[in-house]
Amino acid sequence: MIDPMANIDPAAPAGPEMDAAGGDGNQEVFDMNAYRSNLRKMDKIRSFMGIASGCVAGVCGLTGLSGLACFLILHITVNLSLLAFKMKFDLHSYSRESMFAFLTADLQKCAMSFMLFWTLFFGLVYLF
Repeated sequence: MIDPMANIDPAAPAGPEMDAAGGDGNQEVFDMNAYRSNLRKMDKIRSFMGIASGCVAGVCGLTGLSGLACFLILHITVNLSLLAFKMKFDLHSYSRESMFAFLTADLQKCAMSFMLFWTLFFGLVYLF
């Protein structure tokens, strides 16, 4: 997504101005289309995680803070898995977010899916 080999500074004015050495090699190119595609894919994974973890918490009969803890643990686990297996712990090559922002991204949206399926599966298994 970011090409460190392009030797282009996105903050610099457009034009052929370069230093005598041809650049210092620290410039990067940030492709917004690739960034949006990566965000959509991560959004789908996180949404599915919210649904699946809600089903797990409901079937296991978790209530109160134990259900909330289940959600937080699974959310952080899925985000760390994305970071480890898909990004090879190189977050800044794929995103300009901080580590905390990446780990807590889509937390509220996933929490709504989690709550819906948590209460649905808890009701189906233990109330009916």
